[in-house]
Amino acid sequence: MYFCFRCFSQEVIRVSREFKCCAGCNWCANCLCCAFEIQIEAPVGQVVGIVRQLQSCMKPRYGIFDADMRQIFYAEGPTCICQGICCTQDVNFNIYTPDRVTKVGKMSKQWSGVAREVFSNANNFCVSFPLDLDVRMKATLLGTLFLVDFMYFEEKQNSSN
Repeated sequence: MYFCFRCFSQEVIRVSREFKCCAGCNWCANCLCCAFEIQIEAPVGQVVGIVRQLQSCMKPRYGIFDADMRQIFYAEGPTCICQGICCTQDVNFNIYTPDRVTKVGKMSKQWSGVAREVFSNANNFCVSFPLDLDVRMKATLLGTLFLVDFMYFEEKQNSSN
C-alpha cells in the first residue's frame, strides 16, 4: 500500500508499506517479519527515511531512521490509545532523540468533538518538529504519522460486500 502527494501533477512524496501477515503486535516487533515498517521517498525513487515499529511491552514505539538506516528519532505513544465519549483527550506520540532523553516534537490525533468522532470518519492530526529540521526528516516524520494512523485509527474495511 502506498500514498503519494501531488503538486502540479507531479508526485512529491511517496509513503509505502509492504504487507506483513503477522505484523502489528508490540511484543513481537523485534522480529523484522512481525514489525510494521514504512518507507518514505521524496522525490519518488529516492528513499529519505524508514520508520520501523519497535518491540515494547505496552506502549507503541517506533524507530525513525534516515536512508542509511541510522536512527535519527525515536517515537513513543501512550499506553492506552483510546478516544471516545469517555476519553476526550488528544492521543500524543512524543518524538525524542535516539537516546530517548530530549523531546524534539510531537504527533497528535486531536479530539474533534463528540459529533464528528461518532458520526464521521474524519480525523485531525498534528505533527510538530523543529523549524530548522532537514526537509527529508520532516517528510519522514509525516510518514511516521501515516503509520500511526494506519495502525491505530483507521477502521478495517468490510470485505463481505
